[in-house]
Amino acid sequence: MELKKYECTQCGSHDFAELGESKIKCNYCSTIYRVTEPAAAKPKVIIGSKANVVFGEKSNVTIKGGVEIKEGANVQFLGKLEILEMGDEEKMKGKE
Repeated sequence: MELKKYECTQCGSHDFAELGESKIKCNYCSTIYRVTEPAAAKPKVIIGSKANVVFGEKSNVTIKGGVEIKEGANVQFLGKLEILEMGDEEKMKGKE
């Protein structure tokens, strides 16, 4: 998890430590927070650690929302790969 600039709602500190499992702790007052990512930020395609995936020379793949390739996976992209990031779904709801 990448720590961004957060502000503690209890003491106003910006100094946090990562605890793992999507939790951070204020280094000043010890308040613990759960950090969640917006759904749009999460990858839509996850390739497992022992997967063997080959996209051939004539492949034309479009993935909307990102890709996560786990360590140990064998993945080859020989053709065209396009990854599109989705915008914030909450903001998009008002535009329909």
